[in-house]
Amino acid sequence: MWLMPSTPSRAQRRMASGSKDFSARLAETPKALEQWLAVLVEAGADAFHLSQPKFWQPAFPEIDGELNLAGWAKKLTGVTAITVGAVGLSGDVYESFGGKIAQRTPLDELLKRLERDEFDLVAVGRPLLQDPAWLEKVRQNRVEQIADFTPTAFATMS
Repeated sequence: MWLMPSTPSRAQRRMASGSKDFSARLAETPKALEQWLAVLVEAGADAFHLSQPKFWQPAFPEIDGELNLAGWAKKLTGVTAITVGAVGLSGDVYESFGGKIAQRTPLDELLKRLERDEFDLVAVGRPLLQDPAWLEKVRQNRVEQIADFTPTAFATMS
């Protein structure tokens, strides 16, 4: 079964060229995304882990001003969707790679979206590199004790 559409998307062309333009999308429309995801569901995928620079950014703002990539995947397929992207932080990972500190932010918007079933699960990356006790602090409502993310925390990955 062929997974690639006959015409590469703008995102695929940018990735192939080595471009650092992260505004490119895997699919330009929800219909195109549905076609991509349908092939994966048909092949047996039972969950999608959909990363984007900032989870709160809409995937197709011209159609829906709120639904992110994980939300669209769940809406289009009904399959479990995992969101990720600057969870609990003010800036995305690319800004951190550039040396910027990402300040901790409230999780209220994330929790509202999770409660209304926009997506099923949330992945957390950089906050756990900065503070391995992040989840415990969130559970215990001690979020004021969570530190901002500093790019030096990437060294913990080695």
